[in-house]
Amino acid sequence: MHNICKTLIIMFLLIIAFAGSSSAANITKIDNLINNMEQFDGKVVNIEGEAIGEAMNRGRYSWINVNDGTNAIGIWLESSDAAKITSFGDYKHIGDTVRISGVFSKNSLKHSGEVEIACSSLTIVQKGHFEKEQLTHIKIFSATLLFCLALMFSYIYARAIQKNKSNN
Repeated sequence: MHNICKTLIIMFLLIIAFAGSSSAANITKIDNLINNMEQFDGKVVNIEGEAIGEAMNRGRYSWINVNDGTNAIGIWLESSDAAKITSFGDYKHIGDTVRISGVFSKNSLKHSGEVEIACSSLTIVQKGHFEKEQLTHIKIFSATLLFCLALMFSYIYARAIQKNKSNN
């Protein structure tokens, strides 16, 4: 009886481990798509990354951009799916993390030869948020130094112009 329990526990843990790794292994890095376009062209791919920029609505459909840290790619999706994204990444925001499943095209005939993924499903994995910029000492020092250099060069330039006018 004790050995059966051990075996069942080990089997359960292995099933959980493989289930978790199979979904992670199913995600393709965008850089891999870009570098191996021939291999993925016309095939269903799954990517996961941060929604960046903004949704560019084109009526019933929209464009969004997704960056997974290796590269970014345009996604063509229904505007109703794009509306599910509440936060897009920019300098002050971390965008929603989205999981996209769709057909990869290295040369979309619909969109003037663009590289794209035509989305068939979008899942919000994690909501985005405001990212407060950290003002470090090195940034303050660099800004102060650059400001002082700008003042110094402005003064030298003004003196050179004044001297040039007095010589004429």
